[in-house]
Amino acid sequence: MAMIKKLLKSLLRIVILVIVLGFVVGTGCINTIMFHPEFARDGYDEKSPGFVDIGTNGVRIAAVVHGPEHGTKALIRCHGNAEDMMGTLWALKDLAEQGYTIAAVDYPGYGLSDGSPTEEGCYRNVHRLYDWLVETRGFKPEDIIVDGFSIGSGPATELAATKPVGGLILEAPFLSAPRVVTRVRLLPVDPFPNLKRIADVKCPLLIMHGTKDNVIPYNQGKALFELAKDPKHFVSVDCGYHNLLPISLGENRYRELIVDFMENGIREGFRQD
Repeated sequence: MAMIKKLLKSLLRIVILVIVLGFVVGTGCINTIMFHPEFARDGYDEKSPGFVDIGTNGVRIAAVVHGPEHGTKALIRCHGNAEDMMGTLWALKDLAEQGYTIAAVDYPGYGLSDGSPTEEGCYRNVHRLYDWLVETRGFKPEDIIVDGFSIGSGPATELAATKPVGGLILEAPFLSAPRVVTRVRLLPVDPFPNLKRIADVKCPLLIMHGTKDNVIPYNQGKALFELAKDPKHFVSVDCGYHNLLPISLGENRYRELIVDFMENGIREGFRQD
């Protein structure tokens, strides 16, 4: 009996230690673990084509805008981790030549934006770009499409769930940031909870996910799709890896899908794959 009591006390100490460590990690270290900022590279500065500072109150929020000043449609690209706004537009920049306004913003601590990366800071910068497109460029909310890649699926989903937009595109999205690793909720915090917010998204939804994604499991994109409301469409990119979706799908086909979605949303006869 004494041995059993001793064992139970040891197990209780281990459980308490795990809970404490989980709380410390979840509340104190989560930003360090979650974010991997891409700092301004050589040749990337305020003189870069399309650069604009949309910050307020002396806080720089670096954005880039390509295409016509008053186009008919605008695409907000929410970039992934370990990249900046300039690098995330490599497969989308050509759409500016077709008359679309293509815009992106650096999260806090990324690229040329001030601050340190946080979940709320990402939301703030993306909302600021949305407001700037509406107030300064004169876009109607229904003519703004939001596209979030990887960790960018978090701020993209949050924006579409809280602001009127014409459509939401998610590329390699997750259920929430920690669940990429834990699969289920284990921490006291759950940053970028797409699985909860997706139900509040009322605009057309397009999700793309590679079957060979080596960063965010393919089944998380599928699960998020199942939680979403209609109208929606899922593009399964055969043998597609995390950072190579446009290449795996074919860059022309990738852009055609996005243009079709921007112009028509999800409808009967939407381009199938």
